[in-house]
Amino acid sequence: MNDTLATPGSDLYYSWLFLDKAKKDAVMKLYAFCDTLSQMLTLKETDIFMVKWAWWQQEMGQMLMQKATHPAAIAMQDVITQYKLPSALLQDYLEGVRITRELDHCCTEEDFSAYSYRTRGIQQSLAAYIYGFKDPNVLHYTRTMAVALSLMDEIIYLGRNIKKDRVFLPLTVLPIWQDLSKAEIHSILNTQVQKALADYKAALLLLPAAERSAQHPSLIEVKLKSKQLLLNEKDFSILLNSYSELTPLRKYLIAWLYKRRLS
Repeated sequence: MNDTLATPGSDLYYSWLFLDKAKKDAVMKLYAFCDTLSQMLTLKETDIFMVKWAWWQQEMGQMLMQKATHPAAIAMQDVITQYKLPSALLQDYLEGVRITRELDHCCTEEDFSAYSYRTRGIQQSLAAYIYGFKDPNVLHYTRTMAVALSLMDEIIYLGRNIKKDRVFLPLTVLPIWQDLSKAEIHSILNTQVQKALADYKAALLLLPAAERSAQHPSLIEVKLKSKQLLLNEKDFSILLNSYSELTPLRKYLIAWLYKRRLS
């Protein structure tokens, strides 16, 4: 398992801080499994990627039959059974890795929504099964919230992504950054920040009140991300070169206060 996914100080660490041990172990296994699949995206050779992806396609079938051989897949077998994770969602995640491999941008907002669902929404929907819910509207919430979280990430890590030439903001809002003044960059990014916050609020409306306590990990995660997003609200142009992080103490206080409010 990738123990770096929820190291002390990370957003996931504080998002999962108040889960009971069984659910925390299960969701960590889920995220480690998804991370293992996503690591294929770092492979430079397409032929090697496709060979490895095809192997995982077979391993996914073996995992769903409780016959996995890879450590991350073996760890998932009990989680799938205990929390009744839909096999279709797991297979969609693997398919999403293949589709994402072929992308280096999103043309439209609809493309960005689809990209967000593949890279974050499916994972969050699977996690929602582990946290527990009765109302199926929770899955509408996870899909909508994935768009908000993905947009927040694209803004926060814009400078890093530009260097990798893999910026997924829709082309309609992608300028040639070096041709713009700091004020113009700030204005463009501020518009996207406001959109991300609006998407966040819209997603919250889809989460039934009775499900909020159980789904608190995802609520804490997006709360932390939204707070980080606003650290540079006086000048978002800074994000072309660096990004600011919340301190661990501030993250803990945000998570603790939010969980207390939901209880």
